[in-house]
Amino acid sequence: MVVFADLRAAQPGLWHEAAVDLRSASVLHDDSSDEIHANGVQKLKDNWFDALGELARGELVALADKFRSAGLLDGGAASALDTLQDAVDVAKRECDQAVESALNRGLTVSADGRVDLPADTAGLDVELLEFYRDDAQRMIDDAVEAATQADEAGRSAINNLKVDPDTTSTGRALELQAGAVQDALSMMRNQLPDGLTPQQQAEWWNALSAKQQQDFMRAVPLELSRLEGIPQSVKEQLSSSDRGYNALETLQYAQDHWDDTSDDIFPNNCAHFVSQALRAGGLDYKGKSTLDDNGWGRSKAGEWGWNTPDLPKVPEVEGLSHTRSWFNSEAQEEFFLRNGGEQVGVAGARPGDVVYFDYADGPGVGETDGEAHHAALVTGVLPDGEVLYTQHTPGAQSSSLQGRVPSLEQNEGRQQITVVRPKQTW
Repeated sequence: MVVFADLRAAQPGLWHEAAVDLRSASVLHDDSSDEIHANGVQKLKDNWFDALGELARGELVALADKFRSAGLLDGGAASALDTLQDAVDVAKRECDQAVESALNRGLTVSADGRVDLPADTAGLDVELLEFYRDDAQRMIDDAVEAATQADEAGRSAINNLKVDPDTTSTGRALELQAGAVQDALSMMRNQLPDGLTPQQQAEWWNALSAKQQQDFMRAVPLELSRLEGIPQSVKEQLSSSDRGYNALETLQYAQDHWDDTSDDIFPNNCAHFVSQALRAGGLDYKGKSTLDDNGWGRSKAGEWGWNTPDLPKVPEVEGLSHTRSWFNSEAQEEFFLRNGGEQVGVAGARPGDVVYFDYADGPGVGETDGEAHHAALVTGVLPDGEVLYTQHTPGAQSSSLQGRVPSLEQNEGRQQITVVRPKQTW
């Protein structure tokens, strides 16, 4: 448990330094795994065809998996520590502001964080001083509680990651990394002053640095938008309505329906889910014909109630209830980029954007280089730049993009990640 004195003396920058080192180690481990596959496993596969060659390949694959697991574990620890640094920094700032405000008003603050009236109140407005005392005490208590929650989440994340990479499968390491990311996300949520008055929430917001404000806007936009004390101009930025849809309403749909299969009408509903979320945010349909390659939405057949896609499985007729760009990842990506959308890159990703997983080498039968095979929504970005996405078929909420890609590439070949920000121009 964090106490007032701990928070006042905290040096969160040290955690950031540790996170930077862990992130570097994660990259090195991933690079080592890739090198083993490219210059070891693949070379043996191409040149050594007997049982002994198969055995040698198996040993190298096992070694590469250990490096991959270590990279995932290091990455998870880096996300947890980096977010812990941000969370405690915010809590410390709130606490320091409350203490300074109390002292400036003639109040006293004890070593354990108790705010009291001055010893001599003669000639003073005691009722007003009591109001200031209670206000400062609430903010100090809120900051200490937030720091405690962040500390507990950080401790949980690090403890869960304390496993032996030599005996931990890549799949298990990925689960642990994902758990650390969820702990990091909870740290951001727990920093929000939802238990304070709107006035105190406004004071909390104004005390943040510009970077910290942006961090919260990117990591927890929905929760931040619900705080009454947050400026309306900030909420308007969060909605990003200049795109032609309300990003907050799109994110709310994703949060409510990521595991809802009741509206699944296609064999794979990842792009369908993205389209539904954007439509829930207010993005208008374009076109009416299923065969319109520059349309996005329901077709005439769909409006007539024809929602079954179990027709001949050829691109020209599959899913007559919707245009192809509605339910096909590749067609959807192309449609948005042709109709006002822009590529923003992983580093520029914001909540409400769409992330496409494109085959870079075409590993599958019939797949071509650069063809998108999966779509998901960007629903958050952690302070260290970790992009979180929510998807359907299979359902996943706030998964780590950077954590997922290395394992995906190992199983399905090199991936090209494209982040698109749709914008209605029709």
